[in-house]
Amino acid sequence: MIVRIELNQLDNRSGYYFFNDFLFTGEAYDHRDNQLYQVYEITDGVITSSRDYGFLQEAGMIKVDSELIHGGDFDYEMNDVPYTYHGKPFTGLFYDYSSGFVLAETLCINGWTVKEISFYPDGTGRIRKYEEKHIDITEKTGNREWSLEWKDNSFKWIVSNYLDFQGNHSGELKLYFTEQKKISQVIIKGDYEYVSLLVPRDDLPLDFKTFEELLAKKDIFADELSIWSIDDKLFNQWLDSGLLNKVKQLELYHTKVQPLTIVKMQKLPSLQKLTISESKIYEDDTPLSIKQQTQRFSELATELFLLKAHRSIDINLVDDYESIFQKYLPDELKQQLT
Repeated sequence: MIVRIELNQLDNRSGYYFFNDFLFTGEAYDHRDNQLYQVYEITDGVITSSRDYGFLQEAGMIKVDSELIHGGDFDYEMNDVPYTYHGKPFTGLFYDYSSGFVLAETLCINGWTVKEISFYPDGTGRIRKYEEKHIDITEKTGNREWSLEWKDNSFKWIVSNYLDFQGNHSGELKLYFTEQKKISQVIIKGDYEYVSLLVPRDDLPLDFKTFEELLAKKDIFADELSIWSIDDKLFNQWLDSGLLNKVKQLELYHTKVQPLTIVKMQKLPSLQKLTISESKIYEDDTPLSIKQQTQRFSELATELFLLKAHRSIDINLVDDYESIFQKYLPDELKQQLT
């Protein structure tokens, strides 16, 4: 990802810009008297272009350093801190700098944050983590957040969040990656379609933007895969499309996958181990909840037994704390284990 640095951190040698004795490639922010003047795009030490804004492009707005902005007391109704500039609610952009690098850009309207972008540089100045927030102060379209972290050109994780103020489509999608750029863990909560956008901007150096585009890559899932909270319909789509065909060890954690779907997993050619983790039943749960969960445990245990019988797969059913496979296996099937 592009390095963003304060211009005064660069050494100008006969028109060539150096950083730590290396020709600099990235963007340099020239801010004077606590206001942003220009942002220079530099390649191999040479300025190739310039503009009067940073990452966030907002025409005609004031652009100042964060030290000129005053944060007030936390407002619980807005769930945020109001910002003022010269005693008035701030409308414009402010920038955070630290150790010579650009850390964040924030867009405010009438004192309230509506967009925020944060950069987390590593020791070399390259960005190891990127976050972006879109905050709906009108509470009509919802809040969106993204977080991407990588190391040595490989992703560590990607998170996409959506909070729907109407309460219908909130969701969260988290992806964790191996060093081989394979997905090792997927956490899907709420409305999947509203969080499938993983990369919020076109100018980030990635070859995908959506979860669908990522899944289209060949063998994107790791040999050992953990899936959390997925619903039965989406999991069946992955089964039918062959996305899970290379997975050897699979964990389904607190999902809504139905027991009958386990039967279809016989077709997974590489599967060697399957663990299903369910929420524990507690004494203070409602009688209906206990009845429904007990029935689900029994049905899951039955289908896992049949799966093992057909494929000799290592199976387990747990309730967060202990194995409950034999506990909920019907008596006629328990006899076949002995």
